[in-house]
Amino acid sequence: MDPGGTVFVHVGVSAQGQAHETTLAQICADQLDVPIETVMVKGGDTQLVGYGMGTIASRVAAVAGPAVARSAAEVAQKAELVAAEMFECSPDDVALAAGRVFVKGVPDRSLSLGAVARAAVRSPVLANAGGPGLSHCGFFYPGTVTWVFGAQGVVLEVDLETCTVSLIAHVAVHDCGRPINPTVVEGQLHGGMVQGIGSALMEELIHDGEGQLLTGTFMEYALPRADQVPPLEVGHLDFPSAINPLGIKGVGESGIIAPAAAIANAVEDALADYEVEVDKVPITSARLFEMLRSTGRWPARA
Repeated sequence: MDPGGTVFVHVGVSAQGQAHETTLAQICADQLDVPIETVMVKGGDTQLVGYGMGTIASRVAAVAGPAVARSAAEVAQKAELVAAEMFECSPDDVALAAGRVFVKGVPDRSLSLGAVARAAVRSPVLANAGGPGLSHCGFFYPGTVTWVFGAQGVVLEVDLETCTVSLIAHVAVHDCGRPINPTVVEGQLHGGMVQGIGSALMEELIHDGEGQLLTGTFMEYALPRADQVPPLEVGHLDFPSAINPLGIKGVGESGIIAPAAAIANAVEDALADYEVEVDKVPITSARLFEMLRSTGRWPARA
């Protein structure tokens, strides 16, 4: 925390759109009881943090989150020590709330956290508490991984004339433990579900006989358009994890894993009369045509 009251959270992980700047700031703000707009999250800068194991495996909230909470709690304890010296009272009689430090039962005796941060630079009470200033470097190593649970279902139609698949509805049920920000969780699930739809129906890297990539631009490599995505519904089942103190499980991967299997199974079910077996994605019109033709049970036109 700088003397102006801004809290800087430096983390060894990078964000690619997962809203780390929001969720990690929420964790920090909750521990310090400060407005979230006063928290600045910076990640992926080795000049700030030289350690990091990557933004992979749905691990940031479950691993970096507890580290942020632990560091913020240590900063809160330092602030209480410094404020107690300034108030001439016991640290046990000091509390933090709404970006201020005050004496319990005497709300008029209060200071802004910024003022405490300024005093902490020269406070002797921090000599045995990690050194001057309101800062702390914390790490969290979980004993094992967290496991996320979920299921997805789709409703679709197959047009036998054009061999196209149209999605009508897509539903996911998901357990991410304790959700830090439900809107972010749902957004990540929606994004994963749409990406999974792409892998199920259109996205494919194709090379020629000499190994030259033929789908090297978005002119050839298809992505789902808005008119190809059905309404997405998410049901949240939140059972806190016992692996970390915040009860967090991952959310980054679960949206994308299931759609290909759900869509492939739904296409098989829709074409059960033709004994089609879907064993490869994406299910493009050309591939679906070949699947139907190979069964010998489907004429191109009636």
